[in-house]
Amino acid sequence: MQALAGLPTNAQKIHLDTGETVYISGMALLKMLKHGRQGIPIEVIGLMLGSFVDDYTISVVDVFATPQSATGTSVEAIEDAFQAEMVELLKNVGRPENVVGWYHSHPGYGVFLSDVDVQQQRSFERLNTRCIAVVVDPVRSVRGKVVIAAFRSTPLQDLMMNNKEPRETTAFTHASYVATSHFHKPDDVYYQLNISYRMSAPEEHMLKSLNRPEWSRGFSTNSFAKEDSNNLSKLKALIDSIPSYKQDITDEEKLSGTDYQLRHVGKVDPKEFLRSNSEALASHVSSQLFRTNLNATTFK
Repeated sequence: MQALAGLPTNAQKIHLDTGETVYISGMALLKMLKHGRQGIPIEVIGLMLGSFVDDYTISVVDVFATPQSATGTSVEAIEDAFQAEMVELLKNVGRPENVVGWYHSHPGYGVFLSDVDVQQQRSFERLNTRCIAVVVDPVRSVRGKVVIAAFRSTPLQDLMMNNKEPRETTAFTHASYVATSHFHKPDDVYYQLNISYRMSAPEEHMLKSLNRPEWSRGFSTNSFAKEDSNNLSKLKALIDSIPSYKQDITDEEKLSGTDYQLRHVGKVDPKEFLRSNSEALASHVSSQLFRTNLNATTFK
């Protein structure tokens, strides 16, 4: 009777799924991945610019890094003064979008929100309930495959009322590399949103080339103390293998047929070990000398 009269009942409230999707531009995705790789093995953090297109769509068109540092697996809060100043400067150069959320990296251990991340996300949602948190793993994002996810925290009133998660269906079923050991009952604290990104052909090429070594790395030189230590350890390994090589020569005279062919199965071939390692050491030393002379000649 109460239900017919329009009065509230004790029946559990039904939450409809809005099918909300986060669309990330190719440039924003490349910036996040590059920023994340620069911070390995430490987490990095930044802000996302875009717009809330409608009730079902969030568009992220650009991102910018923040100067916050990180220790271990947590990041500091974003300074409000820096955020406001950066947004104003971007508007002066033709970027009028507002902040729609924040992003940070989890280098090597999957995409999820830690307890600190959830508190950070709630601070954003106090400004706008639709703000999102994007997590990207720059270590596992290789050869064009991006490990990324978008999250939003569950409203506190739903947690206190012990209701179900605020959506009937989420994108959490197809999440990759979710480190469930880092949190308990994620659906009770936050939920995942659908995420989509479309890249042009040049952007796709840049994404695949993101993990390639930089051309300038070939001209870098290590410290002389480190190089000396590495070369001495390699020389010692070569010297230690000489008795094994002498014994191998003696055994060759006694063996024949199948025994001769199988003499190195499951063992290190001392002759091959000496050849390959001596060639590698000679090549490395000559390359190091060339880089040292090049730097001395160029920057004298």
